[in-house]
Amino acid sequence: LGIAIQTSLMSLLSICIIFVNDKLYSGGIIAGNIPLVGLDFMRKYIVRILLLGLIGLVAVPASAQYPMEYRVSAGFVGGNGDFAPYYLASNRHGLLTQSLQGYVRAGLFRPMDTDKMFSYGFGADLVGGYSSSVDIDRYRYDAALGGEWGYTSYRPSAFRVQQLYAEIKYWKLYLTVGVKEYDSFITNRELSSGNLLWSGNARPIPGARIGFLDFWAIPGTKGWLRILIDIMYGKFTDDDYTRSHYNYYNSNIALHSWYHYKRFFFSTKKDEPFVFTIGMEHAAQFGGTYNPYAGGFFDEIQQQRIYKSSQNPKLAFVDFVQALVPVENAFGRIYYAGNHVGAWGVSGVYTFKNKARLKAYVQFPFEDGSGIGKLNGFDGLYGLEYDSGRKNWLSGAVVEYLDMTNQSGPIHYSPENDHPGSPVTGHVSGADDYYNNYFYNGWAHYGMGMGSPMLKSPLYNKDGYPKYLHTRVRGGHIGVTGYIAGDWKYRMLTSYRVSWGTPFIPLTSTQDDWSFLAECVYTPAKLPGWTFSAAFSCDVGSLYGNQYGAMVTVGKSGSLFNRKK
Repeated sequence: LGIAIQTSLMSLLSICIIFVNDKLYSGGIIAGNIPLVGLDFMRKYIVRILLLGLIGLVAVPASAQYPMEYRVSAGFVGGNGDFAPYYLASNRHGLLTQSLQGYVRAGLFRPMDTDKMFSYGFGADLVGGYSSSVDIDRYRYDAALGGEWGYTSYRPSAFRVQQLYAEIKYWKLYLTVGVKEYDSFITNRELSSGNLLWSGNARPIPGARIGFLDFWAIPGTKGWLRILIDIMYGKFTDDDYTRSHYNYYNSNIALHSWYHYKRFFFSTKKDEPFVFTIGMEHAAQFGGTYNPYAGGFFDEIQQQRIYKSSQNPKLAFVDFVQALVPVENAFGRIYYAGNHVGAWGVSGVYTFKNKARLKAYVQFPFEDGSGIGKLNGFDGLYGLEYDSGRKNWLSGAVVEYLDMTNQSGPIHYSPENDHPGSPVTGHVSGADDYYNNYFYNGWAHYGMGMGSPMLKSPLYNKDGYPKYLHTRVRGGHIGVTGYIAGDWKYRMLTSYRVSWGTPFIPLTSTQDDWSFLAECVYTPAKLPGWTFSAAFSCDVGSLYGNQYGAMVTVGKSGSLFNRKK
């Protein structure tokens, strides 16, 4: 009976997604000229194959039955601005962005059993609802008709597939294929301002990810040296959003871009009072096509594969290799292929005898060799985290300082590449302009920054500019959480930041912002699996404007089946 119910649920989910998917790609369902899902990478047949695979995975022998988790929730956000206040939108995997937004979310998940040598898992997570719209001032350009100014009324998709993935595990290795939400292990997603490379601020990117489930003890070290490696290749799915949202007048537009991510960390023995971790994260946008703005030129940049065709070009093996290991002046190209972003990470965790933990960590950003060599001064995210290990009035706290103002100096000058024949032969590797790249759009997915939300995302550019306007930022962040009573939990976040613009588009005067969030979560013991929450947030300053908003959510989670003894 359990197998029949599991299969029936997944079959019903499959039929729903396939129906919506058919409508989407036949042009039957659109919202604001934007496809409701916009998952170009996961065309209808790929979705069907994945869903059929999930159905097969749940139809397993009863002796191997494993719990399937369900999560259902509904939420509503109301505010006075065009967008939701900073803390209601940030680090929620792109779920909430507008000032008026209601949603219903439902998901089915089978987590992998980490205690077994071999295990598998899957997840399907759907979101639907309503959002207010924002007018975007755009310059539309057509080679035959010329250009014209106009407004586009933009709102997020009314329906989307937030997660849809399948994964397997053997020994300590895992492989995940599909769309899945990932978080950082360096920063605390609940209390931190966010990881510098992937914070969980943007919608997840579909792809394939392989690596170690956790730190693996290197043989011969008796557990004193452990290693963690992950590698991912994926595809950006926001082309429709980009076409309809961004301004073609003052910036180049890249479409069909691919995504690469990897991390490589070492850590000491986990059972000791003090654990030290050090390593690096690196990611890149690569491949794709290029659409110049009116008056743009094709010169030496034609040597980059991204500009080879106005159509979606076929990638070569070398493109994936150069995303993995960037090489300058390789294969006839003048620049590094792709937009590369990375961060060094160092952390130390001390566990007290009462199980409380104190963690200090730092992340150093880099965009090129000068940042890798730490020639960008004090730039980085510096944090201190406390975890009491108990449900008391102060269960956790985070204090962070962010500085992104040095950027390896104010000037970038490369005479051999940018200015061939120049009598000035000196090379200056400055103006790193974090998260921005001349060839590609900003380091964002559906407008929400993939790195630290403390740098204002391109989504908020109502003139349609596709990149970051605030990369030289300095600020602080504080987050605390605890329990008022047994079933009542609170969370408070606050931050202040100042922006000087970017190295190439500086502000005539600084812009600042103070943001605040107060949230209360009620999980009644008499109603297992139920969660009720309410939050208030506000922004004050010239960076986001003076705005406020509130959010209420209700959710239910649980297990459909129990493991057989």
